[in-house]
This record gives sequence, structure tokens and C-alpha cells, in this order.
Amino acid sequence: MAGRRVEQFEFRPPETSDVLEWMRVLSEAHDGWMNLLPGVPEEEVEPPSRGVLSALFGSAQPPVTMCTWIAAGAGRGGAGEQRVGILHPRGRRAAAQLAELGAGVPVGWRVSQDHARRGLIVHPVRDAAPDEVLHWMLEAGAGLALVPLTGTWQARVFLPRTGSSPA
Repeated sequence: MAGRRVEQFEFRPPETSDVLEWMRVLSEAHDGWMNLLPGVPEEEVEPPSRGVLSALFGSAQPPVTMCTWIAAGAGRGGAGEQRVGILHPRGRRAAAQLAELGAGVPVGWRVSQDHARRGLIVHPVRDAAPDEVLHWMLEAGAGLALVPLTGTWQARVFLPRTGSSPA
């Protein structure tokens, strides 16, 4: 079984046309996902200090976020809805923290997980426009980071097994 091809590129909002095009491709294929990682100033990229407790119970959480968008039909069980996951360093109650930051989960979207270590998983409404989903992901991802961000993002697109690419 061949592995997935991965496309990787950087972008700076509001210039998100490449990201939206890949979302379209993955949506049409009902397969694949995309990870979005915010840019961090070089001086913020330091290995976390390892204390006694982190050495015993696992490593410290990185101070930045990783947002994952999964196309409808992709993943376990072929769920019929797109999903957004955000791994973050903010601990418990990320959805409530986002609401306090003015980037709350949009009305009608369903939170299926809000866990300190496993992150936040949100299911947008079925007819949510890709640009609406992307905008919220970027806003939430930036809001949950604990370090200053550069404004650039890196996209890693895990292509459908058929190898589709944008036109």
C-alpha cells in the first residue's frame, strides 16, 4: 500500500486561495486532510526545559497550535461531515477560552472533544463555506497559541490516495 503524497507550502492570510483550492480538492475526493501550523519568530523556537515532572509524565506541550482540517468522508468510519481539530497548549476548556477571546465556536457547529492533551475537535455545520471554516481555524489557532506569531502559516496537505491535484 503506497503512502500519501504531501504538498507543503506557506501562506499569509488573507491570501488563502491555495488553501481553499486544496480544501475543494480534498472535499471532492472525500479523502485527505490538511495541517496548518502558525509561523513563530526564531527566538521563540527553543526546546522546552525538562523539569522532574515532565521527565516522569511526558514532555511539555509546545507553545503553538496545530490546526487540522479533515475532509468530509475522510478518516475513521468515513464520517459524512468535515472536522476541525486543534492541538493547543492552553489546557482545559479551549472552547470557552476562544469565546472569551472573541473567536468562539460558530453557532450551530458541534464540539465533540475539548480535552487538555488531545485538543479541541469541532464539526462545522454541513453547509459551512470553506472560507468560513478556514477563517475560524486560523483565528482559533492563533488565539490558542502562547507565543507571538509571525502571521505566516505553513500548510501540509495529505493528498487523497488517488493523487488528485488542483487544476
